[in-house]
Amino acid sequence: MTQTPTALIESSHQHSGLAVRSDLTAAHAHVWEKLAAPGTWWSGSERVAVAEVVRLALDDSDPIPPWESASKSGRLPGDSVISSELQDAVYRLAVHAGTLTEEWYQKMRDSTGVTPQQWVEIIEITVSVVSVFRFAQIAGIGRPDFPEVLEGQPTRQAQPSKPAKHHWVPVVHLEDVTPELAPFYDGLPAVAPVVRALSSVPSAMDTLATLGGAQYIPMREMIDLNWTRGTLSRRQIELVAGRLSAHRECFY
Repeated sequence: MTQTPTALIESSHQHSGLAVRSDLTAAHAHVWEKLAAPGTWWSGSERVAVAEVVRLALDDSDPIPPWESASKSGRLPGDSVISSELQDAVYRLAVHAGTLTEEWYQKMRDSTGVTPQQWVEIIEITVSVVSVFRFAQIAGIGRPDFPEVLEGQPTRQAQPSKPAKHHWVPVVHLEDVTPELAPFYDGLPAVAPVVRALSSVPSAMDTLATLGGAQYIPMREMIDLNWTRGTLSRRQIELVAGRLSAHRECFY
């Protein structure tokens, strides 16, 4: 019998022999439930095709340079439901994120035909797969399979997005908040650019908040410099986060 997405995650964590926090298991299960389902702009099969490129990129022991085409190298499937140009973009996003520039983004957008909102959803998928697979790798546990594709059409629900000076894609400004974004905006005097970057796709904001809250710090606890789960102190958390950001060449 096919396992549910949540069961795939729970099985992976339960067989680890580690005391995995329940909130971390729940966060990974939440994004796995969404992974193969119709999204906002991509179908379930398209989302899994993006996830497959991310998996292959992470498994590549000798990644090709960012200026070369992964699809032309034969490392990516030739029968994918997404174009080879988009496969190349996803591969580079997964393993060479630090090399991305606004000029590259604009050229990629023109060559693939993806909209800014579609690209935001691709970032969401990539973050989900990287988070789940890298945790499994570091914890030394078996990583979960991808869920079965769910049929259906994307919602294609647009948000009142506008250009912003800190972003390459349009974002929803605080004064334009919608009911879908209210859980992430309400009660906040401002929303940091790094958080607002995915706001044109509320589902991506949900993924960011869910994974960030479990793997880093809940969004609404950011201003509390003494916040802790009782394990690492806030200062220790930021030390690890800063080191990782530097290693990954994070723009922020």
